[in-house]
Amino acid sequence: MLALSLSALAVEPGWSEIEIPATGSYALLYIPDGTPPGQPLPALVFLHGSGASPEAYRRFVDFAADAAGCLLVLPRSASSQGWGTGQDQLTVGEALRLTSELVAVDPGRVAISGHSSGGAYAYVLAYTTVSHYSAVFTLSAPFVYVPAVADPNYAAPIRMYYGTDDPNYWGGSYDALMAQWARLGIEVETDIRPGYSHNVWPDDAMEDGFRFLVAHAYPELPSCQPSDTVMCLGGDRFALALTWRDFADRAGSGHVVAVGSPDSGLFWFFDQANWEMLVKVLDGCAVNGHYWVLAAATTNVEYTLTVTDLHTDEQRQYSNPLGQSAAAITDADAFATCP
Repeated sequence: MLALSLSALAVEPGWSEIEIPATGSYALLYIPDGTPPGQPLPALVFLHGSGASPEAYRRFVDFAADAAGCLLVLPRSASSQGWGTGQDQLTVGEALRLTSELVAVDPGRVAISGHSSGGAYAYVLAYTTVSHYSAVFTLSAPFVYVPAVADPNYAAPIRMYYGTDDPNYWGGSYDALMAQWARLGIEVETDIRPGYSHNVWPDDAMEDGFRFLVAHAYPELPSCQPSDTVMCLGGDRFALALTWRDFADRAGSGHVVAVGSPDSGLFWFFDQANWEMLVKVLDGCAVNGHYWVLAAATTNVEYTLTVTDLHTDEQRQYSNPLGQSAAAITDADAFATCP
């Protein structure tokens, strides 16, 4: 994420609205009073409940953000009936990206929270996608099945609040979630308050939940290490390697040309003065929620290009058979691993 100074962009503390052109939605942004200019702060995504809107939660969350010393991002769902329809995942990702262009965000402490259906969708984003959330906090959330933790590097700890008069507490959701987190090996804290219902909670429950979120950090992510045969793109997130075989059955590795940009580079095969392939890895998250791989090679030898997302361990391979003029590679769906 970018980390820009509050003072540099004259972003005022308090509430403001961020338009999200990629999905036609919006998000509310809250900056605590007294935030030092340029100091990276934890950022918390808070997802509203079904039938509600971000505006309905402003008075329930801003004081807790002040107490915890964090930014708040409240996106609007595509449907008034809850989350998980339309382009909700892209809306949440874009809300965070646009926030990081306006204020200084601590990239290791970006957490997610929500009430009711918003809490359930927080589970989906935190555990079934690789979104790098540092922790999860939910209030009155129903059960959602999570088959496995998608992130190979981290299982975000979770804190769950329920009132004892909430049907999601006494009706089975709480017990099913506790069993699920135990199965997945996820660290859990709970806050159970006698006499509270689904839509009511004490102020200190929100404060405690936000403090729980900011107390956790995502571990440092693996970074690509460049070499003569490894190209690093996308802020050193993606590692690219190339192998080839010619008509004399000789084989070798592609060599990285010592020129390039953060998103593109060149390989040579046989002679460092004779470049063979241009490769790009582009951030298309704002367009279709994917990272793109594009390449063009001026060769008819056999080759295999391997692109690895080091944050998720996912790989994509692109090959050309011996004797065929290489076709352009335009894979706009290469990695569904935004952000």
